[in-house]
Amino acid sequence: MTESEIQFLKENIDNTIEIETSDGERLVVKVLFVTCDKEYDEHELTYQAVSSSRQESYLNLENAGGYVLDFDKIESVKPLS
Repeated sequence: MTESEIQFLKENIDNTIEIETSDGERLVVKVLFVTCDKEYDEHELTYQAVSSSRQESYLNLENAGGYVLDFDKIESVKPLS
């Protein structure tokens, strides 16, 4: 992830965005929290799943809590179109 993509995530806390993962999953998520701590090598996104190209991965999206995704598994982030 680039610095601009990380900044995009931070600027969109509580907003809904699109993500593509390195394994091809396409997600629409609500950004809950962005962890970017170089000292402890923690770089991850906490999100609430709204929809996914792999719906079976999320049993009940409406009642789900947060999910965590490491930055190294994120291929791209963009505004919801």
